[in-house]
Amino acid sequence: MSPSPELLKLQQSVRESRTAISREYAGLVSDLDFRRRFTESFREHPLRWIGGAATAGLIATVFGGRGVKSRRSAVSPLVPPASQGVTALTKAGWLAGALELGKFLFPILRPVVVEFVSNAAQAGLAKRSRQQ
Repeated sequence: MSPSPELLKLQQSVRESRTAISREYAGLVSDLDFRRRFTESFREHPLRWIGGAATAGLIATVFGGRGVKSRRSAVSPLVPPASQGVTALTKAGWLAGALELGKFLFPILRPVVVEFVSNAAQAGLAKRSRQQ
């Protein structure tokens, strides 16, 4: 006894739906793979990323750093010397944050930086060998 044509159409429709859903799922997984996308972006545009990091560091230094200190002619007895501890604590907080960010980005950036440096070194060696 062979299956009816309606059943065959239904089975074909289910197969097509599964295929479409699996394609959509693969596209979604690819779109949400931020580590891969970030690594590819850094590989394609390393100078932009390095320039952006340098610019962000400069902005953080200029606007997030200490202000201009004025000279103190007399030490006020009302201001405790613990205020220096606050700035040291702030510096430690920035340093801890930078270290955490470095620990997070190191696995992502390491292959990209190694590849960039090796390409630059090979280009430099090739240029040097051409000059001699």
